[in-house]
Amino acid sequence: MSIRNRTPRRQPSVAYQAPRLEAPGVPLCRAEAAFFVAHGFLVKRGLIGEAAIDSALERIWTHLLDRVPQASGRRLRPNQPATWMDPRWAATPPTPKAGPHAGRLRTEHRGATVKLHDLGGADFLLRLVPNNPALRAVATALLGDLRPSRRARGVYAVFPRAAPPSGPAQTLAPHTDQVCQQLNLCVYLGDVPPRGGGFTIYPGSHRAMFEAHRWHANWSPLPGYKEAVERVAAATRPLELVGAKGDAVFWHGRAVHSAGIHAGRNIRWAVFADFIQDRPVRSDDEHRAVGQYEWFKDAKLFRDDAPVAASGEAAGEARMWRGWRLGGHDLLEGGRGGSPHAWRP
Repeated sequence: MSIRNRTPRRQPSVAYQAPRLEAPGVPLCRAEAAFFVAHGFLVKRGLIGEAAIDSALERIWTHLLDRVPQASGRRLRPNQPATWMDPRWAATPPTPKAGPHAGRLRTEHRGATVKLHDLGGADFLLRLVPNNPALRAVATALLGDLRPSRRARGVYAVFPRAAPPSGPAQTLAPHTDQVCQQLNLCVYLGDVPPRGGGFTIYPGSHRAMFEAHRWHANWSPLPGYKEAVERVAAATRPLELVGAKGDAVFWHGRAVHSAGIHAGRNIRWAVFADFIQDRPVRSDDEHRAVGQYEWFKDAKLFRDDAPVAASGEAAGEARMWRGWRLGGHDLLEGGRGGSPHAWRP
């Protein structure tokens, strides 16, 4: 029986508190870099202060109440958690098929989830997340010189439900993202306890999914891509990343991930963003021509990208880090010994 004709077997997620590995005075220490290489993600604690986040949330609430239509007789109130339960929205308009926002609504409101894509280009959100010096320093240490950030994907809010769906494995949606994916970011704008909708990642999956593409970073799935995702979902226990307001999750763009299970009573607020290297990218029209136009993402297809299986190149983990700043250090192919804080980006 083919995978398409049966219900995929998937592992349930477990709540996971990532270890604190940082060293003083550097954006990325050896222990953190080695963790990222091994697992495909890294959690950095408290990179954004609470005051800055609280100020941003006031503006986010104002935007949501102004732009997201609620059903008749319902009204969300920022300071009344009882109004957050089981929100009801007015009918969703059709997705644009042409124009600058083709393929994705500026604001999405379906079920318990609201995605404020149109806030991704707001100056205050750019300063808070993708252009935040602390966040960019970590991304630069991992990836190298970055393309200037012009927007985030937006603010994603997951509201509480009185009766969350049962069956934790069945509520996950393991996938990888499209367009160009090198280094991605999720920043929590509030505390995220276990089963509070935390970003969920399949650790180590970046290796298998790297091999399931033709090109290093550009979306280029090979014929076995979907089966590779299902093999990861069946064999790997996904980690639901719990955290606090201001924590940042960096993950490798090929890593399989999912929205987390939300069975709590608070709103899960997060900002998602993308980082890519400072290299020439294709135009919007070129993205449209290949069906990869995603206006809400800052990551764009590289004009030139390296093949995963380069001619004459030996297989090995080092291939996937070719061109990354990490690739120039002895963290690969068994070179993880020595003092955990000896490596400096």
